[in-house]
Amino acid sequence: MRSLLMPALIFTLALAGPARADPAAEGKVLFEQKCASCHTIGGGDRIGPDLHGVAERRPQEWLLRFVTEPDKMIAAKDEVAVRLYEKYNRIIMPNLGLAENDARALLAHIQAASSATPPAAAAPPTPLRMPRPQLIAPQSTILVAFLALAAVIIAVFAWVALSTRSPAEVDVKKAYGVRKIFFVTASVVLVALLIATLPRAPYAGADVKPDRIVHVAARQFDFVFSDEPIVSASDLGRVPTIQRLELKAGALVEFRVTALDVNHGFGLYGPQRQLLAQTQAMPGYVNRLVVRLAEPGQYKVFCLEYCAAGHHLMQSGVTVN
Repeated sequence: MRSLLMPALIFTLALAGPARADPAAEGKVLFEQKCASCHTIGGGDRIGPDLHGVAERRPQEWLLRFVTEPDKMIAAKDEVAVRLYEKYNRIIMPNLGLAENDARALLAHIQAASSATPPAAAAPPTPLRMPRPQLIAPQSTILVAFLALAAVIIAVFAWVALSTRSPAEVDVKKAYGVRKIFFVTASVVLVALLIATLPRAPYAGADVKPDRIVHVAARQFDFVFSDEPIVSASDLGRVPTIQRLELKAGALVEFRVTALDVNHGFGLYGPQRQLLAQTQAMPGYVNRLVVRLAEPGQYKVFCLEYCAAGHHLMQSGVTVN
């Protein structure tokens, strides 16, 4: 009898296949890949609401449908879905193409994370007014030069416009001579500026040896930092990420910047909110930006290229000690 039961048991287990992984663990990967750019669990509102304890605020069937068909619920004028849509800047949550099993895994992760994470502190009733930053070099120098050049251009156009009131014969040969002098002068000035400023460009060369390399993956509407490369959305949830990036003052840091969806801009601003360095974040490319952050303080990272409705909320921060 035993010899007959054992093959039958082995056959049954083979048909059953491997046991399904922990739904909460699967949900964590899905959350990092699909949701973390717009939501937090206990970190406060972002593009969308903080999901801490959402299972206690909404029925599970409603949550499952909203995760799998948010567009249809808004189109059907679901009261709660429409209220969320109006509250969060009328940004529609996209249909992520998730199956019901995926939605259940996501909810399992949110519940587990909610149990392990305290909710975010209540926001202050009124936003704090930040002091107006002092414009410092080189931005101040560039601004003054731009305003002076703009004034010259306006004056020239005004002079040309006024001169047309009095028709006169034009010496074409002389006019072309003036144009040639202007072209040569402008070319010399521009080449001189290029030679003077190009060596100071913060882009990495082959011989650059930074003290630290930080990989940056831009996505709508978030920047993800890691010590390991993130080349596609499938890496999220599997590659360890840095929730709070801290750097040493005076260290030479190389940011390797890419994008996971559309083009973004990576703009690094100093403690006085001055633009220190910037590069473009593009899918399929890695741009290497090398900066030395000498001054301790809080640095901000903003997206400098319009990337959709949540562009203005796409920002991150770096702490330099």
